[in-house]
Amino acid sequence: MDRDYILAPKIVTVSFKMDTIFAQAQSLYLLNDIERLSGLDSWITNTVQAMPPALRRENLLIAETGFFIITGWLTPPLLGENLPQYVERTTQGDPAALLRTMEALWVEKWDHDGKYFAEMDLPDTRQIFHDREKFTRFMCAVDDNRDQSALWDEAFDLLQQPDMFVARLRQHIHIMWDNYLGEEWARQLAPLNESIQAFQRVNLREMTIYDAIRVVAGRDMRGKLDELEAYIDEIIFTPSPHLGPYIAKLPEGNTLRVLYGARLPRGVQVSSSALSRSELLIRMNALADDTRLRILEMLTQRDEMCAQDIIEALDLSQSSVSRHLSQLSATGYLIERRRDVNKCYSLNVDRVVDTVRALTNFLSKE
Repeated sequence: MDRDYILAPKIVTVSFKMDTIFAQAQSLYLLNDIERLSGLDSWITNTVQAMPPALRRENLLIAETGFFIITGWLTPPLLGENLPQYVERTTQGDPAALLRTMEALWVEKWDHDGKYFAEMDLPDTRQIFHDREKFTRFMCAVDDNRDQSALWDEAFDLLQQPDMFVARLRQHIHIMWDNYLGEEWARQLAPLNESIQAFQRVNLREMTIYDAIRVVAGRDMRGKLDELEAYIDEIIFTPSPHLGPYIAKLPEGNTLRVLYGARLPRGVQVSSSALSRSELLIRMNALADDTRLRILEMLTQRDEMCAQDIIEALDLSQSSVSRHLSQLSATGYLIERRRDVNKCYSLNVDRVVDTVRALTNFLSKE
């Protein structure tokens, strides 16, 4: 008898919520990712260009050190609360006690299985926040080993001064809201709610984590959520006005919070076409670049190419090609899979055909 049983795919509960604090915080984070991610909403690029260099640096520092505050981890947001109001409320009280709570959350989220602390010989992992070298090394490791040692060195100094940290956090969030994000959020609120209402009409029952993300965000995440699949029971989706073709995920216990670029589900009729235009802009933006078109053209001639092959064929830097591949994959034009340690890509012809069909339908006369 064959006893190699196959576990049935796990079904998750799917819901939609205007997770305002998480979405607004993510927009501030995206301002720091403009050089790493292409295809983000034009508000991101325009805002970065308008920000003085010192303010961009402060946004990077505050967003990273204040992660557990500005994303809504410390306490549930109140109905109708915006990001500055939430930050003001959650930072009341003793700043030193606030930082101790953040330290515990930091350890829980970034090293819950202890793999990063294994070689640091610390009897209490929270001691890392009082050792500059270990703190910088730890944060560089959990930050995908990006070279941000100077940032984490500065963050360490700030975290040693709880009063100053809270004051700078509050001041920065107010500056960003009053000068950039507040007016933009008011403009985007209607289409964000429209996206939620449209998806609430779609039958999303009896779906796996991968099925739900593919339907809502248009992303094929197979193989990329293996560490979450076993224990996630619920997904809460929130639309973002600035993510473009990407998604952002934030696991909390058995719940996965997912931000997706605000869009409409296929086949759902709505009163306005703003989101239809937004979805088309995301897709067309991915095609409006010579390098990305060359990548797609190469993949019409070969069934699959690995990232290194594409880098060599284009004679471009790894970071540049990686940005293009990320945008094409996020937009659905490429199918990505791992072959040993390599990322390999093939052309998703169905997505190309669907884009042509969507553009034709959008521009056709009724």
